[in-house]
Amino acid sequence: MPTADNTIGKKIREARKHKGLTLAQLANQCSCSTSLISQIETGTVNPSFSTLKSIGEALGTDMAMLVAQEAAVNSALFSLMTPKERKTLTTEGGEFIRNEWPPRTSTGKELYTHDGEECGLLLEGELEVETSQGIYHMKPGDTITLQSTIPHRVSNPGNKKAVAIWINSVPYIFAIK
Repeated sequence: MPTADNTIGKKIREARKHKGLTLAQLANQCSCSTSLISQIETGTVNPSFSTLKSIGEALGTDMAMLVAQEAAVNSALFSLMTPKERKTLTTEGGEFIRNEWPPRTSTGKELYTHDGEECGLLLEGELEVETSQGIYHMKPGDTITLQSTIPHRVSNPGNKKAVAIWINSVPYIFAIK
């Protein structure tokens, strides 16, 4: 079933051709079939999170750049999207966490880094995500994607609890022992 907006597939095809790769060469680098790459490029199927990550790595681009609309991308390291801008992303890996931030709390005083990539969907309240590029204010329905290797912190500046679903691509960092 073709997707309504094949932006991801178009970006993959454009990047593949720019690098001078054939479908077979890209598929080989991603450890998937040529037909899967073709179907993704034509919008017949949506790639899984892990496949999209492999394609991004093979093409030398960030996964966020492949899924985000041009107007929503601030850099290769970070993007903030409103519900109208958001694309569908499926995953075969990563860790989903329901986070709650009481009013006026944060992940700490300092910006921090860790391995991986993370995405967040704010369900209620408000959050601010601070990076070296600036402070991004989130309201319910907004999503955010960033490389966890850039310095960042999350805070709730509001007077009520903030609730979000966060996805981390390196789940072992947050394992409870």
